[in-house]
Amino acid sequence: MVDNGGLTLEELGRSIVDLVMTEDLIRRRAAALLAVARREERELKVLGKVSRLSLDVQPGEAAVTRGTSGAFDVAIPHALTVRVETAGEAEAAVHRLGATVTLRITPRPCAPLGIFLDVAEPAAESILFAEPPAGSSDFLRGRIEEEVRRELLRLVRARIADSHAERTVDLEGPLARALGVAGAGDAERARDAPPPSRLRGAGVQAGGAAAQPGALASELDAQLRTLGDAMPLQVWTARPDGKLDFVNRAVVDYFDRTEAQILGEGWLAMLHPDDVEKTIAAWTRSLETGEPYYTEFRLWRASDQTYREHVVRALPQRDRAGNIVRWLGGTTDVADARKAEAALRRSEARYRLFAEASNEGIWFWNIREDTVEWSDRLLELVGVRREAWGGTFMTFFERVHPDDRSALQAALKAHLEERRPFRVEYRLRHEDGAYRDVFTRGMADWDDKGVPFQMAGGATDITERKRHEAMLQERLEIIEQQQEAIRALSTPIIEVWNGVLTMPVLGVLDEQRSQQMMEVLLEAVARTRCRHAIIDLTGVSAVDAATADHVLRLIDAVAMLGAQGVVVGIRPEVAQTVVSLGLDLSNIKTLSNLREGLRFAMQSSGMSVRRRRRRRARREEADDAPAPPSERDG
Repeated sequence: MVDNGGLTLEELGRSIVDLVMTEDLIRRRAAALLAVARREERELKVLGKVSRLSLDVQPGEAAVTRGTSGAFDVAIPHALTVRVETAGEAEAAVHRLGATVTLRITPRPCAPLGIFLDVAEPAAESILFAEPPAGSSDFLRGRIEEEVRRELLRLVRARIADSHAERTVDLEGPLARALGVAGAGDAERARDAPPPSRLRGAGVQAGGAAAQPGALASELDAQLRTLGDAMPLQVWTARPDGKLDFVNRAVVDYFDRTEAQILGEGWLAMLHPDDVEKTIAAWTRSLETGEPYYTEFRLWRASDQTYREHVVRALPQRDRAGNIVRWLGGTTDVADARKAEAALRRSEARYRLFAEASNEGIWFWNIREDTVEWSDRLLELVGVRREAWGGTFMTFFERVHPDDRSALQAALKAHLEERRPFRVEYRLRHEDGAYRDVFTRGMADWDDKGVPFQMAGGATDITERKRHEAMLQERLEIIEQQQEAIRALSTPIIEVWNGVLTMPVLGVLDEQRSQQMMEVLLEAVARTRCRHAIIDLTGVSAVDAATADHVLRLIDAVAMLGAQGVVVGIRPEVAQTVVSLGLDLSNIKTLSNLREGLRFAMQSSGMSVRRRRRRRARREEADDAPAPPSERDG
C-alpha cells in the first residue's frame, strides 16, 4: 500500500479513470448496453389519414469521441426501413432512412471500487437524419422522421433504464495493479482498511510541507477574483456587515469608476435617488435575517449617462457553525429585456385586439409534436371549453364535415409539399351538432432541409355571409326568371295561320333586343316550318339607321331558312325617316298593316294549294281515262 497518504479510494479511482476508460471500452459498452435493434409497429396519422408504420432498426458501429470533463460522445448510426400502409391506398410506401443517435456518457467513480457510466437523457435533437433523396415528399418524410425519432428515443431511453445495474465498470483489478497489490487477499485487505479515512499524503504540497490556512485562503481569494473577472455579469462579494469587499471587472467598466470608489458603500452613489431608501431597507433585512437578498433598482450607467433597471441577488456563505462569513451576489442589467418584454406585450395586445375586432380565430400547429393550439375566439366558434379541447390535428379534423375533408387534405398537402397558398373553406361541427362555415388561411415554416415543422393561421366564421350569399343567389335566380319572362313577352311569336308567324315589335329596337328577336324568330321558323314571317312595326314610333339595319338582317336570316319575311305597320313618320336616311327597302315585302300582311300570306298559301289541287286533279283524270285502241288490242 502507499506509505504516505490522505487520498481517499474514490479520489484515487478518479485519478485512474483516464487509464481505464478508453474509447474502445466505451464503444464496447455502448454497443452492448444501448443496442435497439428490433422491429416496431405503430399507428401513423397524416392529415387525417390513418396509416400503419412498420419500422426495422439495424444499428451500425458506434463512433466514440472523447469530450470535455472526461465525458465521451458516442454516435451510433442506424439503418432504418420504414413501411407505411395507408387505408384506401393499394400499395404501401417504403422509405429508407439513415439516422444517428448521439449519447453523452460520463464515467463517474463509485464506491467501493468502480466507475459508473452515466448516460445523459437523450434529447430529440440528438437524433439526426441523413439528407432526403431527390424527389421525396418533404412533408410525408418529415412526419415519418418524427415518428421514427420518437420511437428511437423511446427505445433508447427504455434500454438506458433497464441497463442501470449493468453500467458499472469494476476497478478492483486495475486499482490493485496500480497499487502494486499482488493478490486478491491484498485487495480484500485494502478494501477492509479504514475506508474513506484519508490515506497518507492528503494535504501535502509538492515539496512535502503542509499547506497553511492563510495561504489557502489567499489562493482561494485569488481564484475567486480571477473567476469573477472572467464573467460578463456584474459579480460582487460583501462582508457580513454588508460592505462590499470585491467587485469584478464588469462592475468597474459599467460605472467607469475605480474599485476603491465602489467598495464599501461607494456603490450607493450610483443608485437612483428614489431607490436608495427601499434598497437599503431590503439589504438591511437580509443582513439581519440571513435570508437571500433579492430586489430591483436603477443604476447609473456611465456609457450613456442614464439610469437603467437592474435585478440583484445575493446568497450568504456560512461556516461550519452556521455563521455568515461572506455574501456572494450578482447584478443584472434588465433594461433592454424589460423594453423587449413591454414591446412584446404591446404587440400581443395589438394582435389580440386585431383578431377580436376582425372576428378571426388564431390557430398554431406544431407539426413535429402534432399539437394544435386554438385561441379563445376559435374555441368559442365551435362551442368547446379549453379543458375539453384535445389539442391534436385529429381532434380538429374529426370536426370537419365528411364531405369537406378531402378538399382540406388536398389544400394542406399542396401547401406543405408544393408551398401553394393555403386558403380553404369547410364546415366545422359545433358542440350542438350544427355545422358552421369557416374560411381559414395559413402558412407553414420549413426547416433548412425543406421539411415543414410548424404552421399558423387564422379562421373566420363565414356562416352568416354564406347564408346571405345563398339568399342573394336565390333572389338573382328569381330575377333571372322574371327577366326571361319579360324577354319572352317582349318578343312574342304568334302563329296566326297554318304556316304563318307574326312578331309584333314594341318600343326601341337596340342591338341586344334585335339579337334576341332573331334567335326567337329563327327558332320558331325552324320548328314550325312556316312559309311567311310577318314583322309588325306598328309599335315602333321612331327608327334610325341601326334599327333599319336590324330589320334587314332579320329578314335575311328568315329567308335563309326558306320563309318569306314581310314587314307591316310602318308609320308615316317612320317611312319619312327611312326615305331621309336613304335606306333601300325595295327588296323587302312591306304592307300597310297586319291585316294586309295576313291577307298576303293567306293568298300566297291558298294559291299554292289551288295549283297543287289542279295538278293532282289532272293526274287523276289521266289515270281514269280509257286506254287507246292499240293498247287495248295489244
